[in-house]
Amino acid sequence: MSWEETLKVIPDGVQTLSKMPNKHVNRVYPKYIDRAKGAYVWADGKKYIDYPLGLGPVILGHGHEYVNRAIVDQLQDGIVYSLPSKKETELAVKICDIIPCAEKVRFVKTGSEATSAAVKIARAYTKREKVLCCGYHGWHDWFSIVNEKKDGIPTILGDLIEKFTYNDLDDFKSKLGDKHNCQIAAVIMEPYILEEPKDSFLHEIRSLCTEYGIVFILDEVVTAFRTKKFSAQAYYGVTPDLTAIGKAMGNGMPIGCVCGKAEIMDVLLGDCFVSSTFGGELASIAAALATIEYMETHSVIDKIWRMGDRLIESFKTITDSMGISDKVYLKGLPPRTFFVFPTVEHKALFWQECLYRGVLLGYAQFISYSHDLNVIDETITAMRGAMKIVRKHWDNPRQALKGDPQEETFRLPESKEKENGSKEDDNEAGATNRDGSSNSKSVAKPEHGIAKNTVSPDGGRPIKVPAKL
Repeated sequence: MSWEETLKVIPDGVQTLSKMPNKHVNRVYPKYIDRAKGAYVWADGKKYIDYPLGLGPVILGHGHEYVNRAIVDQLQDGIVYSLPSKKETELAVKICDIIPCAEKVRFVKTGSEATSAAVKIARAYTKREKVLCCGYHGWHDWFSIVNEKKDGIPTILGDLIEKFTYNDLDDFKSKLGDKHNCQIAAVIMEPYILEEPKDSFLHEIRSLCTEYGIVFILDEVVTAFRTKKFSAQAYYGVTPDLTAIGKAMGNGMPIGCVCGKAEIMDVLLGDCFVSSTFGGELASIAAALATIEYMETHSVIDKIWRMGDRLIESFKTITDSMGISDKVYLKGLPPRTFFVFPTVEHKALFWQECLYRGVLLGYAQFISYSHDLNVIDETITAMRGAMKIVRKHWDNPRQALKGDPQEETFRLPESKEKENGSKEDDNEAGATNRDGSSNSKSVAKPEHGIAKNTVSPDGGRPIKVPAKL
């Protein structure tokens, strides 16, 4: 099967924006993955250590036997019933046991559904409409209106949502408005992405939401199950009113939930409608039960953090030896990291050379339970070789690049550190076409905030690429 055949029947050739060829080193990276097991994937007959891990949902490893058995057993008994299954209650009880804010639970299939349901519940509870947000919360209209990709969304929705800057309490306070006539229904935010909360930031947000009568929502679609104590709210000791969960909950099976305080969740007993045919789909529920049980009995999260720490520290040893640790480094916490390079071409060359050495990298690097010491050490050996090539071609990385530099996603949040100028500012996005080819011929930085328009050479739709995040 050719990529051209795929493009004829699937817009952009993918179901997820982050899997597009122009998000990787096009003409170097494979277009398809054929199979996956443990910490590895196979593409075009070659084996790679997998770090994107399906964009985060794989927590134990691909095709984990314990979860597989639970899924297969459930398949024998059917997966969608005409009345509820007791397993729905079993999983809801388990979520309430491990997530501090959870008193009641509604299951959904995706993270976007979970955040959308949380916002809807908050609006119903407060009888208000406006939302303050910080981070990435999915593709649904209520949030997408504040991003680049917002065609097809009524512009009036933009009046109901506003972003605030992570770790900037003054910015947050400036958007609260009059306490005695508060119009804000909900504050929704990711507890952390690539940097930790500073100066009791989360606790201050929690306190102000209580003071203003605002529903505080933590979007833990990514952080739940990967953070110590199963959630960022438990790890940092801050309890929201509602929580959105997804990604790793079922080790790759499509399942998520919105959970929270019973008083707020009980708006679902009235005219706040969150209902889905597949909300009680049992193959995914069985997978989630098995995933949580395995994690509780095998110290999964502790191992993931140890291996993530080893990756971060070992990579720093490599860059230290080359004298470039101020320009090249891993940003983030152990379970999820992000490579920072001075230009997109430097990063693309690194990705290319890692791929040649059997390591598949992406926007963010996740660690699974299957990434054991041997896998991490194999990765470091590959990265050491890749960085030697990057260092050799430091002044002109494009010269050694066999493909087109990747386009960065708009996944990164706004942060106070970045606004004030940090090392992360050195990392920029290059403009690329729909088929993944690049229009960029130099590493010169575009002006901040300027968007480039690129058009697919086959006459496809124009796409907007943020010049800098």
